[in-house]
Amino acid sequence: MSLSSICCGNFHLLRNSIGNTCSIRLLKYHSRSIYKTLLSIRRHQSRPLSTTVLARSTRKGSKQSFSNSRHVHGESVQSSIEVFKQLELEQLKSLHTYNAEEKISGVKTEWPATILVFDIETSGFSRRDDRIIEFAVRDLMGGKNSTFQTLINPDRDVRNTYVHGISNSMLCRPDVPRFGELIPILLQYVWSRQMDGKPVLWVAHNGRSFDVPFLIFEFRRCKVEMPGDWLFVDTLPIARQLVDSKGSKLSSVSLEKLRERYEIPLTGSAHRAMQDVTTLCYVLQKLTFELKLTVPQLLEKSFRPSDLPASRPEK
Repeated sequence: MSLSSICCGNFHLLRNSIGNTCSIRLLKYHSRSIYKTLLSIRRHQSRPLSTTVLARSTRKGSKQSFSNSRHVHGESVQSSIEVFKQLELEQLKSLHTYNAEEKISGVKTEWPATILVFDIETSGFSRRDDRIIEFAVRDLMGGKNSTFQTLINPDRDVRNTYVHGISNSMLCRPDVPRFGELIPILLQYVWSRQMDGKPVLWVAHNGRSFDVPFLIFEFRRCKVEMPGDWLFVDTLPIARQLVDSKGSKLSSVSLEKLRERYEIPLTGSAHRAMQDVTTLCYVLQKLTFELKLTVPQLLEKSFRPSDLPASRPEK
């Protein structure tokens, strides 16, 4: 079973539901108490979710609904969240595909993992000295609340606004959360998407060298350990297997070059987290199809945070 065949079914769904696919944008975060640890807060051990449920995941085997409030060890951690339609994705409707295996057999394929495509923007390029300032993720299964994005206050100056266009004035506002405040919301989002007994596979382009180390350092600074069932895969080394019509390796496998190679339309600004996530979702589909990459092969290429030097404590 190829990843492409699974993704195709989902992108067919994405195409048909693009007008009502919801994205969750964190607008304002009010924290009464920052938790001491999240290791013991698991899906079946946490206290009941409270207040209004925004939307319920429609996937079979998915976890509880994503809510805008969570009780952590009896203390309230609340956020104000807006659900909105991403109408700017209308142009992506031209990428119409379908799941050939399901079309032939009539049997829906099972996902071996919850696959989340993510991207970050940062205040600079040093994982130790700089911070994540924007985070975006899309669940490839699609459906309501399948996307999540937010700006993040780094408590420091942004040194590379020229890259992504995110300025200090956009981040130094009371309605923009710090990463420590974001973690319980992010974990709750992931748990609401995760299927029973399946790991979470995070996908990023150049993730091994950039996105994942930054994420590791942010979690470490907040003294929170990443869940043990989180795996990561980097599409950059996978893309390096591609060849041109003459059989030569591609001169560049940047996300922008791959987007051009696969003629994926660009909507919005490049180098903003959600735009890059959307682009990578389509690149992943095309890439795995071209390389005939199966789901087990993709999982074999995954790594854990503990596999990276960045995950080792500093001396």
